[in-house]
Amino acid sequence: MNINSYNVTDVAYHYIGLRVIAGLPVGVRREEQIKTISNSVRKYVSDRALRLMLPEPRGTYETAGEKICQELTQLQFAQVIKGRYELSDTGNDILSFLNNRQYTELRRTMVKAHLQTYDNLRLVLKKHLAVDAIWRPIVDSGRSGNANYIACLLSPTFGEKAAEETGRILSELGDTSPKKIENALQQTVLKKMIPEMRIGVPMFRAMCDRLVSLRLLNQRRDYRENCEFLKTYSLCSLGRNPDNWCIPLDIHLNSREDFPISLSEPDMTDPEMLAKLLNTINEVLGGLSQTAGYYDLPDVRDNVVERIKIPEAAFDEGLNRILDMDPRPFTMGLQYDGITGRRKPLVRDSNSTQIYNLIRRA
Repeated sequence: MNINSYNVTDVAYHYIGLRVIAGLPVGVRREEQIKTISNSVRKYVSDRALRLMLPEPRGTYETAGEKICQELTQLQFAQVIKGRYELSDTGNDILSFLNNRQYTELRRTMVKAHLQTYDNLRLVLKKHLAVDAIWRPIVDSGRSGNANYIACLLSPTFGEKAAEETGRILSELGDTSPKKIENALQQTVLKKMIPEMRIGVPMFRAMCDRLVSLRLLNQRRDYRENCEFLKTYSLCSLGRNPDNWCIPLDIHLNSREDFPISLSEPDMTDPEMLAKLLNTINEVLGGLSQTAGYYDLPDVRDNVVERIKIPEAAFDEGLNRILDMDPRPFTMGLQYDGITGRRKPLVRDSNSTQIYNLIRRA
């Protein structure tokens, strides 16, 4: 089966669906369940944007509930009985893990269900496992007509053949907008990197967002030779990884094929793991530029998690624990115009919720 939803980009939407189905009274019909899930997802996205000081979401999420319910049945977490959705035994197990904060077991179960159910999602992950990273070009509108610049954007994927590929693309597109050039470049990269499947840029973007939410990929802005890219790379590995924060997971696809991987699951309550994170942060700070002693926290996060191959959420959890140390090794700050959906701040929940996107040594 192939995943085909552009809208369900975060596994948190599935958790919302499970909670709504379990929480509504028995007599509520399927249509009301779907509507309640859509409204709950809209509230979740709006509340998150408000908490992180991001723009208000543009979508209405009116169709999200139906797509989430469809996926819950595909993942075998729910089923339709007498005109309404009810959770399966596996769905109740997932909800129990969630409510009891058994997050490691929750993520293992969600990863297994996704990779066993969706062939195209699994293929995208396998491609990331096979290469160092997939580099999607981001086009600067002021340089979109420069052939040398376009070739530079294609060089991480095509190497010496980047100039030849550039000539072909520009001749086919003619005089067009920078956004259309960017879409064409990204589509060309996907065709090269994943020739086995026909996948458009929006679907690939949605799949990557889903894999990031499953903590199987990281996604960051990166730069080469004054060119900007959106880079995705794998956090898991094939087989058993010797790193002590990796957990093996065997995915059984059919009688002839297994897909054993190791998940990156660092324990941020472990003093050794915190020490490794702290040391890596200090190493990264030594290579970044600063302003008035402060470093850009999203840049620090991007570089640290790529260096030691941990999820962004694990970095945030670990940094929050480091900031609880006495004496505190870092002080934090906030620059409002530096916050975007891809460059999220650190959320600190103490007496009141605070956010930061600047960091410096204390």
